[in-house]
Amino acid sequence: MDTSEMTTVLVCNSCGTTPAADDQAAARLTWSRGTERGRTTWSCERCSRENLRSIESKLDPVWW
Repeated sequence: MDTSEMTTVLVCNSCGTTPAADDQAAARLTWSRGTERGRTTWSCERCSRENLRSIESKLDPVWW
C-alpha cells in the first residue's frame, strides 16, 4: 500500500461518513476499498453491507 494512502482521512464514497480520528486504522480493516477511474474509493461498513451484491457484481456505483 502506498504510504500516502495511510495519511489520507477515509470518507465513504456513498454516504460521506468519516471514522473518528482514533478509529482510522481500524476502519482500513473493516471498510471496503475500491478503485474508480484510477482513484481509490472507500465504502463504510453499513454501505458495504447494503450494497454487497452490487459491489461483487462490479456494477457501476451509479446503480447503487
